[in-house]
Amino acid sequence: MAFCQNCGQQMPENANVCPYCGTAVNAQAAQQAAQAAPQQVNAQQAPQQNYAAPVNPTVMPDQDVQQNRGLAWLSYVGLLFLIPMFVKKESPYCQYHVKQGATLFATELAYTITTKILLVIINAIFPGHWETLFYYSYYTNSTVYTVFDTIFWLGSIFFFVLAIIGIVNAAKGNKKDLPLISKIPWINTLLDKTVYKKNA
Repeated sequence: MAFCQNCGQQMPENANVCPYCGTAVNAQAAQQAAQAAPQQVNAQQAPQQNYAAPVNPTVMPDQDVQQNRGLAWLSYVGLLFLIPMFVKKESPYCQYHVKQGATLFATELAYTITTKILLVIINAIFPGHWETLFYYSYYTNSTVYTVFDTIFWLGSIFFFVLAIIGIVNAAKGNKKDLPLISKIPWINTLLDKTVYKKNA
């Protein structure tokens, strides 16, 4: 008849571990129990981790997203990115979209200024002319100016499409990088150092 040295309960003769307190009978059994314990814990935790994992890895189904996605989409509407920047300053989800929205705004602003300057230069090189119709005079641009003006206008549609994509992603709780402009890091670095006070 065997008794547990830890709790004193009676154990079967061939038992290596006490069925009442789990104490190993000898060193070998103790080592086996120590090795089996982490595996058992992992096996119990695995279903919980699989259950909690989102179906779409780009979606962040946490409390931060649910509370702030209704405001994060403003990040892609021009200067309105300033609203979530300061109202939801501590929200990582808003920070992500604010950085993208600010990058989009800065890129579009730079594009607009550059194209306007180029159009002024083109108009100086290829000037238009005045025409009169029924006693009314109006200025007609040159063909070269009109072609470049149309090309630049079509380029501005690209930024409009990016803004729509960003609004949809932010409103739906998605965390996706916008094409092309997400590769411009200096806006993120500037916001981290000035607004969000990060060392990045």
